[in-house]
Amino acid sequence: MRKIFNILIVGAVILSSSSCKKFLDVNQNPNNPTTDNQVSPTLVLPQAIVTSAAAMNNYDNVGAWTGGYKANAGGYGGWGTVWTYDFTTADYAAVWTGTFEGINQLNYVINNSTANGPFKYHFAMAKIMRSFLYQKLVDQYGDVPYSEVGQGLNNLAPKYDKFSDVYQAVFADLTSSIAILNTAADANTVAVAAGQDPLFGGSGAASLTRWKQFANTIRLKMLIRARNVSALTAWVATSKASLPTASADYLTDDAIVQPGYTSTNANQFNPRWSVYAWNNTGASLGSGLSNVPTPWILSFYNGGKLADDVRGQMIYASYGTNVSNNISGNTITFIGPSTNQLGYDTEPVKRGVGGSYWYSGKPRATRPTGTTANAATDVAGVLKGATMGTVLILGAESYFLQAEAALPSVNLVAGNSETLFDNGITASYNYLGKNSAGTYIWTTPASTLVTNYKAANTTKLTVNFAATTTDEQKLEAIITQKYIAVNMITSEEGWNEYRRTGYPKIINGANGALETFASIKSAKATADKLPTRILYPAIEFQVNTENVPKGVTTTTPIFYAKPL
Repeated sequence: MRKIFNILIVGAVILSSSSCKKFLDVNQNPNNPTTDNQVSPTLVLPQAIVTSAAAMNNYDNVGAWTGGYKANAGGYGGWGTVWTYDFTTADYAAVWTGTFEGINQLNYVINNSTANGPFKYHFAMAKIMRSFLYQKLVDQYGDVPYSEVGQGLNNLAPKYDKFSDVYQAVFADLTSSIAILNTAADANTVAVAAGQDPLFGGSGAASLTRWKQFANTIRLKMLIRARNVSALTAWVATSKASLPTASADYLTDDAIVQPGYTSTNANQFNPRWSVYAWNNTGASLGSGLSNVPTPWILSFYNGGKLADDVRGQMIYASYGTNVSNNISGNTITFIGPSTNQLGYDTEPVKRGVGGSYWYSGKPRATRPTGTTANAATDVAGVLKGATMGTVLILGAESYFLQAEAALPSVNLVAGNSETLFDNGITASYNYLGKNSAGTYIWTTPASTLVTNYKAANTTKLTVNFAATTTDEQKLEAIITQKYIAVNMITSEEGWNEYRRTGYPKIINGANGALETFASIKSAKATADKLPTRILYPAIEFQVNTENVPKGVTTTTPIFYAKPL
């Protein structure tokens, strides 16, 4: 795997004259593609996939702050709009620029290959990855540039397309890409080598199957998210017939980008590790020290809402043990991990920990730290080590999407919702129980952990699916379990689903840490004090002034949002 980085470095050098400079210079347009040099798609595709994966950190960060997964730790200040929700065009701008950096590189592959030429598999994979990025982008912003992106100097200010048009175009791209992957290679077809595909490993039969599963899972997510949107209901009704009915045609495992991250060179660490854990000298990083989980999310593990000590131990350092913080000369003792409700800053506020509280060190008896943690191969959980892969879509999310889609009131695919629901929980334990190499190392099998989890929560309808009697109760169970599964992995999906469904339930207007995950510093007029979206970034108002939508605020609902 390490040799893959040789290819990525070549790709990065080739693209550096445009993409790297472009995203450091705010006076240039992030919607423009890379066109400076004619380079083989075989070199650009792997770099584009890794760039796309790196952008996922930005999405998770938005979801973690707004969706109740993390809060400010004590000893740090300057949080500003993070806890007031008075977002500006400078807040979370990396979501936009990071996504378009990936789109630009993928457009290069697409523009230099064809659906029936020698690079047809590169073409299809690039289109699927671009569709994945656009689906993520539209779900955060709504209207975005699409149809005029990729024209280079011929169009420096692409128009914004309606979210509904982009959704339909992206869905069509996914469908046509699946058809390409279903065509056999001929004598002229250039195979995608394993080193050119850090997501699924090339164009062998097994890898192509996973690419198609990935594309189908994105298509299913889009139809679920669009099904109650008036501008898209007719399209959903006609498009659902193209969805496969077998669960095996959707992701059955996690979609993870692994280009061969190393534990010795900080430039080659997993991007998430480089935000929360330790650098290559063993020094703790600021985000790990300054962020802590919320009491709200911890309540889904420690009995406040649900009992799930195993996932609590998998995810959190010091879970369930005595912890002491020395704050201004005073010692406070509590049951770990440290928590805080977003916006609370009156001392004593509990402190973060080196490597962050999302690095448990389990199942080891002693938590490794510093450079030892970077290279550890026997740690499970959310942060596993510097060499862990980057998740695009969890297998758990795929199963929960299918479980919802199979509900009679939704009726998008066939299937048994209860079985799919249980598979989703199993997949969550399975991912968390793996080490950085993707090997399950937890001492108890995931299937047994699920049985124990259900036994510990027999009276809880969000766990005991068999006890639910209505589709609405089933939907609440599905979304709540998805919310738990994506915790600090793809947290934006938890926030997105809250906006779409209202689950997990909060008490509007409440301030209690187990009643709501809204910031206590928010003065927003919305009933639950939460923002409804992030804003278009400042760069768009600088370089695409005429086209960027005006009048959008943090209280402008996203298109799939459930009315408050």
